[in-house]
Formats: sequence, structure tokens, C-alpha cells
Amino acid sequence: MTTLIKISSIVSCATALLATSLIINISTPEDAQWSQKELAILSSLRLPAKWKVNDTSNLYLHNKQAVLLGERLFSDTQLSRSKQVACASCHQPEHYFTLKPGNELSITKQVPSLLGAANYNWYMLDGRADSLWAQALKPLENHIEHGGTRTQYVLHVLDKYSQRYQSIFGPIPDELTGAVLPAQASPSSQYPVEQQLWHQLDKPIQEAINRVFANIGKSLAAYQATLWPVATRFDRYVDQIMTATEKSAPTRDPLLDAQEVAGLKIFISEQGQCFRCHNGPLLSNGGFHATTIPEPHPDAQKGHWSGLELAFADPFNCLGRYSDSLPSQCKELRFSKRAADELKGATKVPSLRNISATAPYMHAGQFSTLKDVLQYYNRAAKTIGIHSDIAALKLLPYQLNQLEAFLLTLTADPNDESANDPR
Repeated sequence: MTTLIKISSIVSCATALLATSLIINISTPEDAQWSQKELAILSSLRLPAKWKVNDTSNLYLHNKQAVLLGERLFSDTQLSRSKQVACASCHQPEHYFTLKPGNELSITKQVPSLLGAANYNWYMLDGRADSLWAQALKPLENHIEHGGTRTQYVLHVLDKYSQRYQSIFGPIPDELTGAVLPAQASPSSQYPVEQQLWHQLDKPIQEAINRVFANIGKSLAAYQATLWPVATRFDRYVDQIMTATEKSAPTRDPLLDAQEVAGLKIFISEQGQCFRCHNGPLLSNGGFHATTIPEPHPDAQKGHWSGLELAFADPFNCLGRYSDSLPSQCKELRFSKRAADELKGATKVPSLRNISATAPYMHAGQFSTLKDVLQYYNRAAKTIGIHSDIAALKLLPYQLNQLEAFLLTLTADPNDESANDPR
């Protein structure tokens, strides 16, 4: 069954000619035809029944005790200088592990969701961390986030969680037994006096502190690796059409309406270009692209160009002494293409899962609505850097509405408890 909708309102001679010539063909969802290529794409976007990830640099990623310790640490406000900020303060479990729109917390860049984060190879806006545990350490010492220091966190964990910590990672390093550590000291502190106190510590003590600090990150990563998105109306629609295809039967009572199906077709088509970056079950390729967003965050100015260099310099990277990997296993670092022009201004592609509930959008929250985002990509901005990876979509208004309608199907019920079994 096909319905033809003819636009015939006449405002002026010019608009009349445009209006009467614009005929939109909208099929009912039962009539939606999917090619074998399109079905393969839809299948690749569907959440898997089970997620399994590994990180050779973190042997404790699937350690149940490390998961429990990480969960405790995730909500512990003592892991901040003010004693008022926890990971969960911004990555709110009740809001897809990101920050609820309108939250009063002062931030300078978008808070990414942690759902499915363990599936990526690179972390942070510019990819300055090459593992989930290395990423988890950075906000702890960032002065605009947790703002504390290495010695503060190590002293706290070895005091409050001593028994649990040792049951996972073994005895407290001998260098720290009976040692008197500065309450606040770190090579990354914003305060010169705290940096000086760090450099006054003996090297063996510094390394022991770093080892415990790294294990804090590995525990946080172990917990975060249990966080996965759940199935949405889109995923269940994919199940519907796959079942109908197998039975050579029409889809009965489809879960997406005609507008949403049309938007989905645009999303995966060359016309929409969305699938180029937003692919896979998380609707993100985990890569980096220059989208030339106006008023970029400072980390976006040089993008992965500088982020990659920071990752190489990070003592907590895959090749570092605190990693559990063999050097041969650190392929992301070893085979990275450095100092490449395409890395300039390139920032990490975010997941589109739960997109309608995670405004504002873009890496610094430059756009408040999905319409703003779509209109930006539709016209493509003037470049602010060396190059841009986007081109104007030039979609018609009704097509933008269809695309937005599809994007709204990617949000799950935040109270859904089936995170580890999305089917």
C-alpha cells in the first residue's frame, strides 16, 4: 500500500511552482523493502546478545572482586580534593551514565556515556588514553574534575579498602609500608608545591604509588566494563524484519512507523552519510574525524594529532611498566599513524545510543537539540582547521525530520535492568 502526499499550498508564484512539484512518496512500514546489503548493515547495528571484551593491559578486567572494588570507588566522593565529587557525579547511573541535561555541575565539555565504553580502543575527546583504565585515572587528577592527587588517592584506598585491595592485587608494596607520604603530591598537580613534593620522593616510592594508582584505574575499568546499553525499539525492529525475511513473510505490526523507517534508510545510505562514522552496535566506529564544529573545546583544536602524542607519553599506556601487556600486544600504539594531517582537529566519534536523552550535543555541548545537529551537518560549516571530514548533506526538510524520527528510536528505557542481555 502506497500513499502519495502532494504539497499544493500557494503563497506566491515561485513557492507555488516549488510546492506543486514536490511529491513525497511514503510507504507504509509493512511495505518497506530491504536489500540484502541493507539487511546486512541493519544486522551489524543490532546490539549483540552478549558482550565480551578483553584488554591485555588489564588482567583484572573480568575479576569479580575488582569489579566490586571499582563499583565502590566509582561512587566514592573521597576520590576528589573537595570530597564532594565522584565518578558517578557526572556519569550518573540513572541517566545512561552521563550527565543529565540541565545539571548544575559546571563542566567545559560534554560528558560521554560509559555504556559500552569498554568496546573502544581509544578514550578521551582526542584519544589521549589507549585503555579504559588509563582513561579512568585522568579525571582524578584533572583540576576541573576531581582535582585530587596521586598520594591522596593511594592513601585513601590503602586505608579504607586495604583488605579488599590486597585480595585482588596482592600485598601493599613494601616501599609504602610504614612510609609517610605527603597528603597531596603528584607530577600532574596544578600546584607547583605538590609537584615539588612528588619529585622529592624516592623513585622506588614513586613507582609503588604509581602501581597502586594504576590498580585503582584497573578496578574502575573492571566495573565500567560491565556497563552496556540495552535494546531499543530500533533493535527490536531489526529482529522483526530479520525474522520476517527468514520466513519470507511481511512484517506484522512493525515497531517503526513509515517516518522512522524512511529515516533509517537515509541513515544507512550514501545520501545520509551517517553510517560512515556511526556504525557497529554502538553506532560509533570508535575513530576520529574532523567535523569542524564551531567554538571547539581546546582538546579539539589539534584533535587526535596531539592526543596520540599524549598517549605515547603517558606512563600508564599499554607499553608502560604498569601495563599487563606484552609490547607485542600493544598494536594500537605500535601501529598508529602519527603526525598525519587527517588527525588534525579530529575528535572521537560518539555513540548515538540513547541520543535523544543526552543533550546538549557535540563535544562541548554546542548544540542543544538534535534538529540543531542535523541542520549543521546538512549545510556543513566552514572549516576552522586544516581540513574537514564532512560534506553538506543537502537533505530536504522532510528528510531531516525523517532522520530525526529514526534517531529518536535509539533511546532505551533507563530503568531497563537487562543491560547484559539486551535481547
